Order: sequence, then C-alpha cells, then structure tokens
Amino acid sequence: MGKLTSGAWLTRERVTIFAAASGLGALVLLGGLLLTSHGTVDAFGRPVGTDFSVFWNAGRMALGGHAADAWNPQLLNSAARHFHGHDVPDSAWLYPPVFLFVACALALLPYVAALICWQLVSLALAGITAHLVLQDRRATLIALACPLSAMVLGHGQNSFLTMTLLGLGLLSIDRKPLVAGALFGALIYKPQLALMLAPLLLFGRHWQIMLAAMISALLLSGASALLWGTESWLAFFGSLHFGRTYMEQGLVPFWKSAGLFAMARSWGANVQLAYFVQTIGLVGALILLWRIRHAAAAVRNAGACAAIALSTPYLLDYDMVIVALGAAFLYRDATLSDNFLPGERNALAFIWFAPWFARPAEQFLTLPFGPVATLLLAWMALRRAGSGHRHTAVDVQGLPGDVPGLAAG
Repeated sequence: MGKLTSGAWLTRERVTIFAAASGLGALVLLGGLLLTSHGTVDAFGRPVGTDFSVFWNAGRMALGGHAADAWNPQLLNSAARHFHGHDVPDSAWLYPPVFLFVACALALLPYVAALICWQLVSLALAGITAHLVLQDRRATLIALACPLSAMVLGHGQNSFLTMTLLGLGLLSIDRKPLVAGALFGALIYKPQLALMLAPLLLFGRHWQIMLAAMISALLLSGASALLWGTESWLAFFGSLHFGRTYMEQGLVPFWKSAGLFAMARSWGANVQLAYFVQTIGLVGALILLWRIRHAAAAVRNAGACAAIALSTPYLLDYDMVIVALGAAFLYRDATLSDNFLPGERNALAFIWFAPWFARPAEQFLTLPFGPVATLLLAWMALRRAGSGHRHTAVDVQGLPGDVPGLAAG
C-alpha cells in the first residue's frame, strides 16, 4: 500500500509499457475509423475527422466569397451535407474570423488530404512543444501516447494548435517577451482559453508581453476583417447567443465537456446554479494565479494551465490538452529538483490516463474526471508554489535565442 499511495509503483519501465499500449490502442481505433469509412463519411455516419468537417467547409465557404455564411448553422450544415453526400450530424462554426486563416488554407486541399495534413502538422507541433517542456525524448513519446492524442486526432480538432501557442508562449515569458506576446495574441482564435492570460501577465507585471499580445490580436483581427469583411465579425458576434445556448442546454452533451459548468449541469443544477459553480472556479483561478506569481517558472506555467481550465464554462474534453500541458510542466519541475511530493506521481498518472474513461464515466456514472484532473493540477501547483521550492529556469534547445526551459487547447 505504501508503494501504491506514494506512486513508487510507477516505474519508468511500467509507464513505458502503459504508454505503448495506449498508443497502439489509439492507432487501432483511428485506423479502424479510416478503413471502415466510405468516402468522407465514417461507419457511424459522421464526417471522417468529425469536427474537421466544420473547419474545412467554413474555409471553403470563405474561399467562395461567403465567409459570413459560415456562422449560419443552417447554411453551414447544408453545405456539409451537400459535400459529404450524407445526412451528417448538425454542427456549428463558433470561431472568430481569425481562425479562417487556418480553415481557408486547409480548404485549398481535398478533404481527406487536408485532414491528414492537419493531423500530421498539428501532432508534430504538439511533439515539439512537449519536447521543449520535458527535455526528454522518452517522456515526450509517453506524453504523445496520452489518450488525449487519439481524442484530438479523432475529432480533427485544433487543441494541439492551442497547446503549441500556449506552451511556447509560456516558455518564452521570461526571456522572449515579444515572442510570448505574439503567441498569446494569436490565441484570440479561441478566446475562452486565453482570458486568464491577462491576470497571469498582470500579476507578474509583464507589461511588454501584454502590449505585444494586444498588438498581435489586433493585427490578426484587422487582417481577417480586411480579407473577409467586417460582416464576418458581425456574424461572429451575432452567433454568440447561439453559442451560449449551445453550451447551456447541452446541445453538445455535458459528458463531452470537462468544465465545472458542465459538471454542475450533469448533476442536475439549473443554468443559474451552474454559473455560480463556474464563478467559484473563476475566483479560484484568480487566487491560484496570484499565489503562483513568484513561483518557479514551471510551477507558474502549470498553475496557469490549471487556471485556464478552471475559469471557462466552455471546455470540451479535447481541450484538456491544456491540463496535460500543465502536468508536463509540473513533471519537469519535479524531475529538475529530483523531488516528487507525496501524491504527485499518482495525480500525474491520473491526468495522463483519465481521458480513456472520462466520457463513459461522466455519461453513465456522472463522475467528473475532467474537473478532477484540473483540480489535481491546481492543487499540485499551489503546493509547489507554497513549498519554498525555488530554482532558476534552464535553457532549452530548439527555440532561437535564450529561452527559459521552464518559463504549455
């Protein structure tokens, strides 16, 4: 029992075996979906890559001169059904026009080629980011074998892009502030996951990064308005009410979400009570950011990832790559100091392994694995920040210039 509770049972060899099995299982699942598909539709009647269909079709509409129509669910779903030649499930395009830069680039390619390119590039970006954080080849491969990878790739989602922008931005805070600001500003494409960066930078008095982030976001927004017209932004703002209803009423089932709001709703709370629970999460996130403001870089970054996940009511389970990124930062801090605190190994193992069972656990047992993982990361970051543990960040190779190794949709 002592080995079990301390995490001593999680030897390097056992973790490698678990990761290999997880990675192999993911390949079998993803390969099965691809091999049993018919054209661009899988065996379950969904587009291959599911959510990727929304990205690609929105990009195709924008390339055809009808960008604003992408925010009209009826027109978007009609275009998707016409393209796939099948009555695919309804979906919606809820992104700011900035993400059309990516969507239009993908729509220049045929659908399947675009999906494969998107998955390979985004997975490579995730691998680079993970390696820069972990600084260990085996640890990077173990991180990529996390079941979240299968979830992100299966959905054709953009979580790896979010992880890359956030992770490289956090790595760059202390010695490359302009780079950090530019990367953080690009997260305007997914604003609900970027809002907590403002208090993080404010509490740390990173004024230069804040200015660079605002300039980056404004430039991207202005460029998107020039390319696709101000009507695209008006259409986006007009879709926010639908997006809110989308979240509040569980049009995407609550068991596919990982936030506190969805947890409360799945437990029977009404919308008002669920928002109260989410507000507690937001306040807790702000307290967390304040408490970690002077912590070692890796601990600060892990806490920032936890705060982002705690603060937003719109957090799908594939966005838990942010929590996984925070876990990678914390793991690196523990290995640098050669000091895993009690319970940390087990908590990190839970964060890594939980996505395999998170959906059925929430759907059938209403067990909120996602929020538990986020709270565990927040607890570990707070404990490390308050332990008096300090060490200077080390340089990493792979980014230009002096970038602190521990300074992570």
